[in-house]
Amino acid sequence: MIQVKSLQNLGPMLEKGRIWPGIENIFFESSVKKKFESPEERAAFKFKYLDWYAKNHSGCFFVALDQDQKVQGYICGTPNTSLHPELFEMHPWFQKTSHLFTSFPAHLHINCAEKARGLGLGSTLLNVFENTIHSQGIIGVHLVTSPDSRNVGFYEKNGYKFSQTVEWKTASLLFMGKTL
Repeated sequence: MIQVKSLQNLGPMLEKGRIWPGIENIFFESSVKKKFESPEERAAFKFKYLDWYAKNHSGCFFVALDQDQKVQGYICGTPNTSLHPELFEMHPWFQKTSHLFTSFPAHLHINCAEKARGLGLGSTLLNVFENTIHSQGIIGVHLVTSPDSRNVGFYEKNGYKFSQTVEWKTASLLFMGKTL
């Protein structure tokens, strides 16, 4: 049985260091980027896609735990991307999609452990996140992935019907949005 809990409701478990290492393991296991020039570069990468959300939006950071209290996945994000200019500094390509933030203001990152994929956990995490931000009056949510990424079908299956490809430096990025 899987439980999904908000990061802010995991206080004692986080304090004892039982949860965060599992989140970090899944983050790096799921990341396309595997090699870093230095520990500082690795830490900056993790901050940009994980730690910033835990620090600034713990109420929108959910963790899926199995019966042994081991992390099987997480979802994190912000209800309104436009309210955080530091996100635009960390992710300069947001400038290419910021005109879409009126319809899809929330932003998310989601990852599941390899062994937990294909079991409905990702859809459960999306539902918890989307219901939370919708209850705050947020009308839409977006994410950015690669057009040829294996996760595109997962997002389409979960209602991310809007998509727009943008070019950034030497890569194509796929902006996907869902109206709540």
